[in-house]
Amino acid sequence: MVVPLTYLFTLLETLGAIALILGFLTRLASVWATVEFAITGTVGLIMGVGGLLKDYGLMAGGIVLLLNGSQLLSLDGLLTENTKK
Repeated sequence: MVVPLTYLFTLLETLGAIALILGFLTRLASVWATVEFAITGTVGLIMGVGGLLKDYGLMAGGIVLLLNGSQLLSLDGLLTENTKK
């Protein structure tokens, strides 16, 4: 893979992790997590690397966040409440 492209992916993954920790843009960050862990879990399954199968569990967590968001103690939830009023 081209080196600048790996820097881009590293930056996006870091920003996504920060967004998930802060509870900001949770659904957008969970799309990244779902796609990433689906790819790495499938590669691990094809290659026979059992350690990567845990990525399917992480992908399931990403799907839950994608569908439900993070309403409790999150900026997404606070912004949603303020726009509904």
